[in-house]
Amino acid sequence: MSSDEPSPPEWQTPNARQRKPQLRSCDMCRQRKIRCNTPSLPEGKCSNCISFGSPCTYLNPVRKRGPKSKLVEELRRKNAALEAQLQKTICSHCSQPLQSRPPSAFQHVSPASETTSTDPPSEEDDSQAELTDRFRQMNTAGVKDEFFGSASGYALVNNAMTKKEQLLGRPAVAPHSRRAVFFRLLPWEKEFYDQRPHYVYPQYDLIDALVELYFINVHPTFPVLHRPSFERCVAKEVYLSDPGFGAVLLAVLAIASRYSNDPRVLVEGEGSLSAGWKFVAQVQIVRKYFDPTINEAQFYCLLTLFTIGTSAPQVSWLYLGLGIRFLQHRGEHRRKREGHNFEDELWNRAFWSFFILDRMSGTFLGRPAAIHMDDYDVEPPLEVDDECLEQGFTQPLGKPSQLSFFVYFLRLCEILGDALRRLYATKKLKTRMGWMGTEWEQRTVAELDTAMNKFLDSIPPHLRWDANRQGIFFDQSALIYVIYYYAQITIHRPYIDKRNALAAPSLAICTNAARSALYIADIWITRLQRVAPAFLHNAVFVSAVILLLNIFGSKRAGLALDTRKDLEYVGVALDILNISETRCHRAGRMGDMIRELMSSDGSLPKPAPRDRYYSTYTAEPGDAVEDSALSWDAPLMSRGESGSPVTFAGSYMQPGPTLGPGVSIEELIATGSSADGILDDEMMSMWMGAPIDWNPHKWDTYIGNINVADITLEGQFHGVDTARA
Repeated sequence: MSSDEPSPPEWQTPNARQRKPQLRSCDMCRQRKIRCNTPSLPEGKCSNCISFGSPCTYLNPVRKRGPKSKLVEELRRKNAALEAQLQKTICSHCSQPLQSRPPSAFQHVSPASETTSTDPPSEEDDSQAELTDRFRQMNTAGVKDEFFGSASGYALVNNAMTKKEQLLGRPAVAPHSRRAVFFRLLPWEKEFYDQRPHYVYPQYDLIDALVELYFINVHPTFPVLHRPSFERCVAKEVYLSDPGFGAVLLAVLAIASRYSNDPRVLVEGEGSLSAGWKFVAQVQIVRKYFDPTINEAQFYCLLTLFTIGTSAPQVSWLYLGLGIRFLQHRGEHRRKREGHNFEDELWNRAFWSFFILDRMSGTFLGRPAAIHMDDYDVEPPLEVDDECLEQGFTQPLGKPSQLSFFVYFLRLCEILGDALRRLYATKKLKTRMGWMGTEWEQRTVAELDTAMNKFLDSIPPHLRWDANRQGIFFDQSALIYVIYYYAQITIHRPYIDKRNALAAPSLAICTNAARSALYIADIWITRLQRVAPAFLHNAVFVSAVILLLNIFGSKRAGLALDTRKDLEYVGVALDILNISETRCHRAGRMGDMIRELMSSDGSLPKPAPRDRYYSTYTAEPGDAVEDSALSWDAPLMSRGESGSPVTFAGSYMQPGPTLGPGVSIEELIATGSSADGILDDEMMSMWMGAPIDWNPHKWDTYIGNINVADITLEGQFHGVDTARA
């Protein structure tokens, strides 16, 4: 056969898989469910493919009756997960099964998640996928992977086209009937959109050092990236040819700069607060036109994380919204109809990373969530380490996964999101949903407490709190427990200022959770000596304010309480914020607000700094898991083994039961605790005046309105450094 002669179709070549064309339609005709006439035409292409200008292929396998491929794939994944779980529940020393744990809170809060891995794809899933495929073929403007839901007007058009094709037995609309000007990217727009940015990267040694710092300090608790593939791309200098990956790299360098002492990360002539700005400032934040790719999603996720620590943290909320829109544009909030591949897992990680940012930022700022629980049914991320992700998605048996933290973190965020929606809803929503009255409040808080307890019991052994734990799992365990107590405060805080049965136990639980969070945060900062993540800033700030408000209210109520321990915990919060404020602008603001609350006239004497903290941040990559001597006493009371949560008994609760997350609302109410006596008019007014979100202007007004003349705290801050680092 000469080179000028047209090659036969794939199914006619000798090496091709033997098929009987007359017994089967081509891929496109099968998808559109129309009659195919391939064998009758000499061109080897059916008339439908010729009309659409599509290749006439026979690549898709014939679907046989029986389980769908999706089900088979999910069964394989579930089998591997069950094997790993079985291995975890067997004691390595005695080979005896351990006591089983109740279901996770993730399933309790999100019923959709319970069926995510086992339900077959519904007709809605198939129709949405067909809709997306059809309009991808119609669109010639370069936009790919657009998602259209069942409520879309295009869905109605797709339904009409499908019925017309079934009626006619041929394509409903031929390509030549479309006016090209409305189905392609116009040349003057394309010329503008195709402009490539020019990025300036630092020296190779600094790139390598900052990438290493990022994966040591950030990646274990925020795994939006896949380390092996990312480092391969950096080594191959992909960023020089791919501006999308280059933007991600610059964002990584910017975040890692906050953990580096190299002066090259600073803006010339500026201080440590400028660390990383020179890298991220190069990227055009909002491009005029682009197709959302995994690089774009990762960049906006990292940009959100970076800008939280700048002097304008409010813009991070806008970048967070853009990133979420990218994911919804591609349909990454919905589960996949077909099998799961490596890129799908990267998109899955991106979705859940935005989910965590959305929940944590919304909680701290008092704003509604952008991703609602009823709007997504995507599978949770795989509990598979980075090095195993490209090897069949299989985690070695007996090896705890570093990604387990990510899964449990997002489960905790689901509970947090449920609490925000139900407890902090607008009056309009509460009225419409019937979320009113003391009885509803008690029942809802009890349900959330039950979900929190189930979550706590479901935490795997390698993530349970142990102050002597080493390496990455110590970092992960500390953060998840601090956020757990932060969520507890969020759940019970609305009822502190209400005169009902929830007030006394809610106050006790909030103060106890604040002490517990700061106790763990103290051990974390002592061990790691590094800039704390933004999530930890939120928790320690709120915990410190809770303890200070409790002290103020107690003093105004005329109660003689020993507040020294609580003031030491407030000092822990200041220590953490002092270390972070050299690189994180918002940490300095938080520290100043706490100092204003602690001082009656702003002129507190400067006590001696605590010896176990550095005055400035000096950690290097090798210091990430170094141990330091712990000088604080063990917790006052604890439940069970060292992996159990830290619990405390408030000084005003003696005698009485230990107040911890394992105690239900009903048990606290039944105890008839003496905490009721603390809730007089003075203390109620203190709590009712506190802002419900973190707004600097609201807090300035609140601090200015507090009558601190009767609250003299001078002389009580022994060993607490209230001065700036």
